Amino acid sequence: MSDPLSRRKLITTGLAAAAGATGLGIAARLADRYGLIPPDDGGIYGVGETMTYAAQSLLTHHTLAREYTRGDISKIAPVKGEAPQNETYQRLLAGGFADWRLKIDGLVARPSFFSLSELKRFPAESHIYHQACEEG
Repeated sequence: MSDPLSRRKLITTGLAAAAGATGLGIAARLADRYGLIPPDDGGIYGVGETMTYAAQSLLTHHTLAREYTRGDISKIAPVKGEAPQNETYQRLLAGGFADWRLKIDGLVARPSFFSLSELKRFPAESHIYHQACEEG
């Protein structure tokens, strides 16, 4: 059986807890000041992500994988070349692409066509990607 809680143990435990909390607060401020907190530090894995990100940054002077924030997303979708000038495109453009259909076929269970309005009704999902041309 353990010893009863003495005044000395209580004071020692309280001081150790206060020192630990102070140390964590100082560590969080330093990590924020020196950019050691990743953009996605929240959520269930937040502490682990922050520790991994900080360790990689300190040991290698950079993170191993480039990370992006919502602010890095371009508002302009890059298009290679000019918009088509043919009659079909001009007709679809004038009609707000209401007559346009996306064809899904090939090795699929149910080949289908989807209009733009049908596609917009599907649940939205967001991902942040870096798009780069890797040609020649």
